[in-house]
Amino acid sequence: MTEREERVARNEAMTREMNEEIEQAHPRSPADNFRVICECGNSDCTRVIAIAVDEYEEVRSDARHFVVVGAHVMSDVEEVVRETERFTVVRKREGTPAEISEEADPRS
Repeated sequence: MTEREERVARNEAMTREMNEEIEQAHPRSPADNFRVICECGNSDCTRVIAIAVDEYEEVRSDARHFVVVGAHVMSDVEEVVRETERFTVVRKREGTPAEISEEADPRS
């Protein structure tokens, strides 16, 4: 485990928690879009992603999945699971990134 891996994973987990609050505050039908904050590990990132409620729920079905802007994929700590025109879904790699994302999952 490197200090960078831990920092990146904690930044991502914190952003995921904020997105969970955003979703809870704005109930919608499954096909409606809402905006979430990019869940990349860059603590300075302020990018916003449009995502449908059902798409967001699919991402949240796995504690190791995060939604990011495509250019923000950090290949050393995550792998691409799905790409769309609006966002990319990444899965944390085994080890520290996966452990932190599972421990910090607000839905577990």
